[in-house]
Amino acid sequence: MLFSLFGEKVFHKGAAGIGTIWAAAAVGLIIGGTIGHKLGTWISYEWYKWTVAIAYLLHGITYVIFSQMEEYGLALVFIAASRAAVAVSSVMNTSQLLRHVADEYRGRVFSTIETMNWGMMMLSMTAAGLASDYYSPRTIGLWSGILSGSTAVFWVWAHLAGKLPEPPEVGVQPEEVEVHGDPNV
Repeated sequence: MLFSLFGEKVFHKGAAGIGTIWAAAAVGLIIGGTIGHKLGTWISYEWYKWTVAIAYLLHGITYVIFSQMEEYGLALVFIAASRAAVAVSSVMNTSQLLRHVADEYRGRVFSTIETMNWGMMMLSMTAAGLASDYYSPRTIGLWSGILSGSTAVFWVWAHLAGKLPEPPEVGVQPEEVEVHGDPNV
């Protein structure tokens, strides 16, 4: 929702501006997904927790910077960086779920998480839409970034308090997944 407001009302770029913001976000997601995949193959569970905390923090910071950026080109860089951080945490969290959730529960766990993610996204878009009648997109973006980045604070607290221990690995291990270059194989 905010991408539309930024493209149209903040940067005055119209539909092309909205599309370019979404394109920059997509590039960030691809880059972050690749980084998350590569990191996830060689870091320990301990480093996974710190990497996700850093990704949450970077997402919040770069989203705040995006929301306050005057220069359109730099705003695109920061929204790409924000989405890259989102993708790193998403890929790494999903990979950990695949490793630690038994086959018989995996579908229920994933559907619960997706329901919660999409439900929160709908609530936040509704709140941003309602807030847009009273506040500027930059103010809404600032608070969105702060709230998103605050996830890092709770994640670090949970980690340091010992509330994120590594569960036993009962799911799919990376070496058990066979990937072919040819989709017909």
